Amino acid sequence: MDCLANIRFLDALDQPINGLVHQLWVGTLLISDFVTTTNGESVWIKRPIGTIIDIRVRNITSGKYESKVKIQLIGEKTTFIIRSPKVLLKGLNLSAKDVATGAYIRSTYVVAEGDYLSRIAVDNNTTTAELIRMNSLKSDTDIHPGQVLKLPVKQTNLTFSPENKPKPQEAKPSQQEKTKIIVVQQTDTLALIAKLTGNTVDEIKRLSGLSRDQLSPNQKLRVYDRQVKSATMKKTEEKKPVTPKVKQDASKNKESTPVATVESPESVNANGLLPEACGGEKHYKRALARIAELHPVYQPYVVKLINTGYQQLAICWTITDGYRSPSAQDALPSANTNAKALQSYHQYGLAIDIWSVRDGEIVAYNKKIGSNAEKISSIDHNALGPIGESLGLVWGGRWKSKIDRPHFQLIPNGKTWRVLKPQLLKIGVKNYKELTF
Repeated sequence: MDCLANIRFLDALDQPINGLVHQLWVGTLLISDFVTTTNGESVWIKRPIGTIIDIRVRNITSGKYESKVKIQLIGEKTTFIIRSPKVLLKGLNLSAKDVATGAYIRSTYVVAEGDYLSRIAVDNNTTTAELIRMNSLKSDTDIHPGQVLKLPVKQTNLTFSPENKPKPQEAKPSQQEKTKIIVVQQTDTLALIAKLTGNTVDEIKRLSGLSRDQLSPNQKLRVYDRQVKSATMKKTEEKKPVTPKVKQDASKNKESTPVATVESPESVNANGLLPEACGGEKHYKRALARIAELHPVYQPYVVKLINTGYQQLAICWTITDGYRSPSAQDALPSANTNAKALQSYHQYGLAIDIWSVRDGEIVAYNKKIGSNAEKISSIDHNALGPIGESLGLVWGGRWKSKIDRPHFQLIPNGKTWRVLKPQLLKIGVKNYKELTF
């Protein structure tokens, strides 16, 4: 999918910077040589989502173009703002060198098919109420595909000089530290090998002369010969989430859904979720946020599903969808679901949509994989499905109509949504976490 993007240059008082000579580069390819308009805008560009745009500004003294910031294209239609901390004086253009500090922000969001306001709010670090207020919306369903929403001004952590970005400190090994050779197995990843050997990914890559993260079976790697202490492993075991004991009645009829009987519905949080099981800090935080939305009874199942999926399959996972409001459910296109409001376990905090993560990206959306993304994603989900079922969860990959492989839901003590619906309406749909089983 392509992103239609524009870049706008503003000063500290939000005045447009006019006449700024700049270039846009993608790698070694120059895609634009432009001068900002009176409203501070650059030229509109259209490139695949995920493309990195290098913004270079001409130095008025030397005449050379200097790289100031790199941005990554996101969304179908996005406006990026480059803000300078300097004030543009009347009748005096801001010099190119003054644009060298600041940060870029994403100031608008274009609603895509299937979007709903609560998810847009979470993904952009704001609230539904704030978006309704800023955009004068009538309700949280007053949005439509193609609609441009204003977002609160929040600066990112990116800096304009990537070369000056402090590098994370890596523990320096002892000069006499021994190394050993290990052989890569079929399901091994660099992250998994690093965890099992007490090395870091960067250490393994340096010792083995690797330039990328991809591994192949029977490949030989050199690692530091470190012993992972049992005490550390015991601490990890102590941090594992308390998982309810479940009974799953095996059904002779494969079309029947499994029923999970909750014997000890002890509420736990997501502290037991392994960060490495999510494939990076970004996806770990995303998973934590979605787990927090779920009913307390369901949370430990999801933690167990992600951790087990990582430990058994060496595949990382994150959650893209957890709780979904009734209005958001009704806003979904019929092509995606047959369930209406309160007919989906998402409204009861008892369902998730989970996706595999490889090379730091969600597989289904990874442009590097291209046409193979859907195939790889299906393979990953087909491997995770039986694990979820062994925990007593219902897996959407077994459904006859509208197969939904990323979907896992819990039917606690056999209570379907039809049984839960009257109770939810009585206590209020926003109090779904208070449902009793």
